Amino acid sequence: MHLVRYHVAVSLDGFIAPIDGSTAWLDPYGKVAMGFIGPWMKQIGGIIVGRVTYDQSIGMGGWMWGKTPALVLTSRPIEQGPQTIHVHSGDPGEGLTKLRQRMSEQDLDTDIWLFGGGVTAGLFLRRNLIDLVELAVVPVALGEGRPLFSGASTQLTFEHASSQPIGMGCVVNSYRRVVRKAVVKR
Repeated sequence: MHLVRYHVAVSLDGFIAPIDGSTAWLDPYGKVAMGFIGPWMKQIGGIIVGRVTYDQSIGMGGWMWGKTPALVLTSRPIEQGPQTIHVHSGDPGEGLTKLRQRMSEQDLDTDIWLFGGGVTAGLFLRRNLIDLVELAVVPVALGEGRPLFSGASTQLTFEHASSQPIGMGCVVNSYRRVVRKAVVKR
């Protein structure tokens, strides 16, 4: 079914980046992260990013996801982007449906990485489109920064699925969305 998995590094105080969006705070943990993320990526066949994350990726030397089908949520056009991306400015659910269709057409029986950032994650949370939240908790307190879910004014319940220490004090905690059945009143 192509589960949507929001996998992200998060500080002890709940931020995914400092206010400036930089990633330097993660540099000391790069080797530990790569040891985990390499095998994890074999489960991923699609990527979702927001415009800020897309621009940051392009600015770091080009699109890093190769031929992986991707959904970029943005209200601004992207000129000459990679052929593997689908630019979408409407409802995130519609964009997700198109990404899942593209993955099915390519016989990709894998999940989708909601890569970031917090604004995009907030949109998906508000529409109940996240199946798993996977937090790579890094033992750093940033003090202030960009939130895990920006602008999400909704409450959804997730249950703990697993915890896995990966080294240097980092732990990946996974949470599965609780699906509640509708109650029919008679």
